[in-house]
Amino acid sequence: MLARSVSRAVWITLLLWLWVLWPVPTAAASPTGYEVAPVFQGFYERYGGVRIFGYPIGPAIFERGYLVQYFERQRFEYHPELAGTEYAILLGLLGREIAERERRDLRPVAPLPGRRYVPETGHHIAPEFLTYWDTRGSVRLFGYPITEPFWEAGVLVQYFERARFEYHPQFAGTEWAVLLGRLGAAVWGERNRELSYHENTLANQLAQLINRTRQENGLAPLLLDPLLTAIAQYRSTDMARRGYFAHASPEGQTAFDLITDTGIPWRFAGETLQRNNYPLERTAAEAARSLFASPSHRAILLDGRFTHVGVAEATASDGMHYYTVILVQR
Repeated sequence: MLARSVSRAVWITLLLWLWVLWPVPTAAASPTGYEVAPVFQGFYERYGGVRIFGYPIGPAIFERGYLVQYFERQRFEYHPELAGTEYAILLGLLGREIAERERRDLRPVAPLPGRRYVPETGHHIAPEFLTYWDTRGSVRLFGYPITEPFWEAGVLVQYFERARFEYHPQFAGTEWAVLLGRLGAAVWGERNRELSYHENTLANQLAQLINRTRQENGLAPLLLDPLLTAIAQYRSTDMARRGYFAHASPEGQTAFDLITDTGIPWRFAGETLQRNNYPLERTAAEAARSLFASPSHRAILLDGRFTHVGVAEATASDGMHYYTVILVQR
């Protein structure tokens, strides 16, 4: 670690770290322009893929401390505390989230003869949905029913903990009679996330300065990777929130742990960190200047082996800006 003081009590601190790992299989692209994150690929394919979950509609991001990815009909969640078990990948309770927001009637009902009754939630499973629920994943994928079935706009609807089942009578007798609601798309849209870089973001300013310097030195620009960006953002936010500055969190977690856990295909990886409390109009430029002024950091940023990058910034309550740059060779 290199630290030095400058005028007006501005502190500039830089850290770097390199790691080497053999690659893992690459992710498959989708028509939406997003890939299924490697950590979710096995689960996605094993439990029905696009037919059940739809296509991914955004990159993997960190939410409430967990890596998640939104699909048209679901939210996948990676729980590292359950790694090595069948529950490391869980599906979001989107059915419950939407049903509660829409103020659906979730009160339990009494059992009816001849109907499948689920005592855990006190609701029946509509006969139109029973075969689909039983054969496509049952409680593991969809959870238990949390409403009774009801008709809405000519469609029979029933909410489950993790899904909304829809029966379309015009498709009766075909595989499209039962469809799952696009709950993932609904929740993703409401969040109104803008994960792409914009000219006025500090992270984008730093990314542009890094690529400009690479090109000035005869190197190809690094490709901005949304999953690496999500990891970098998680790292910057965690440091800004908890007030540490290191390649390892207080619990010992590193960017390379996160890269490995998410299954990003990489052969060679590096991380550089920088922090300063310059004003907004100067902080990104100062971060770039400081990184390239350090021979060791400059060597990392101008390493021709790197192909992809994630860049992020988070501002602490005291005004300190924490920058994280994660680079990999695919």
